[in-house]
Amino acid sequence: MKIEIISIGDELLDGSVQESNANFISSQLKKYGIIPHHISIVGDNITKIVNLLNTTQQRSEIIIITGGLGPTGDDITRDAVAEAFNLKLNFKKKVHNEIEKRLNSFHVKYTDNNQRQAMLPENAVILNNKRGTAPGFIINKKDITCICMPGVPREMKPMFKNQVLNYLDLDISNNYQNELYFKGIGEAQLEDAIYSKLEIPKKVYLSFVVKYTHIKVKISGNDQKLIDQITKKIKSNFSQNIFNDLNLSISVFNIMKSNQLTLSIAESCTGGLLGNRITNISHSSTFFKGGIIAYSNQLKIDLLNIDPDLVETKGAVSREIAKEMAKNIKKITGSDYGIGITGIAGPTGGTLEKPVGLVYISTAGLKKNTVNKYQLKGNRKIIKYLSTEFAFKNLKSLLHEEDNYEKE
Repeated sequence: MKIEIISIGDELLDGSVQESNANFISSQLKKYGIIPHHISIVGDNITKIVNLLNTTQQRSEIIIITGGLGPTGDDITRDAVAEAFNLKLNFKKKVHNEIEKRLNSFHVKYTDNNQRQAMLPENAVILNNKRGTAPGFIINKKDITCICMPGVPREMKPMFKNQVLNYLDLDISNNYQNELYFKGIGEAQLEDAIYSKLEIPKKVYLSFVVKYTHIKVKISGNDQKLIDQITKKIKSNFSQNIFNDLNLSISVFNIMKSNQLTLSIAESCTGGLLGNRITNISHSSTFFKGGIIAYSNQLKIDLLNIDPDLVETKGAVSREIAKEMAKNIKKITGSDYGIGITGIAGPTGGTLEKPVGLVYISTAGLKKNTVNKYQLKGNRKIIKYLSTEFAFKNLKSLLHEEDNYEKE
């Protein structure tokens, strides 16, 4: 595989900024046994960039470019790539909206020149920038892949590690790898938390792959024992957010059906979503008795027999109310297990003490009651969905704890 790296920017040629991106990319590729055959630095001159790209197309299969994706007039990488590969630049409304949203979060005013960053070559694969406004992109033409990323290292590095490497799908020779699946925490937040809590040896490589419902973390390296040790430490520190099972609803169904157990649920902030997910499974009536959506405080009191004084003193979103919801729905329906969910799905309703995303989930079992507190991130829909995922996870955990397993 012939790979070439190009770093773009006048500041790299006049000594204002020391070029480090090519070094980082090369060190990452080395893990896969790949050494770039050319590394070039070129200034912010569209003719020189196009000429260089015309040359690289004759000698390379993959061209990796950093720099020149900003909003100013001298940020011309998009234009040069489009010209060299004979592609049109198209305005991407979705990218534009994301840039505007990110600038607002930084309390920075959106200006007309920011629109330049939403002009991307036709049919380009977009690379999301979690730490800045300049999106990266990938184009494929004439059996050549051209990958363009921002020149700012703190933006480029996670983009390369978590998106580009996964796109290239390279194989590491003589490499060992473990995988962990996370939910209820953002990609950047998770990466920062792991590296701040744990000392990750240089011989261990972490990559973060964002899926629709979860984040997959790959822990890889050449030392199996060391990989297992780091995996164990990550599990120990982040157990609440780790999901070993990505089909929890089916697993819970199989366990409860096999052991002839029954379940009822009391929902507040999820508004019936948990019951909906359960009843989407054919034959769920073999274990699921039903549920109550007690959205208002009064219904919690009237239908779930919760002490009004408890609601008044602790609040509807509290550990105590969740526990009562699970315990009482179990008793009312005569089920073996009960689940209670209460929280603040947002975007309104949060306070400093009880912010949006605060959710309490209780599971009442045959011998034990559990209550877990979560501070979930995302919009209303995501918070509701994640709440049901953690409800399934907690139920499965308690089923195993009380010696209930899927029977052959």
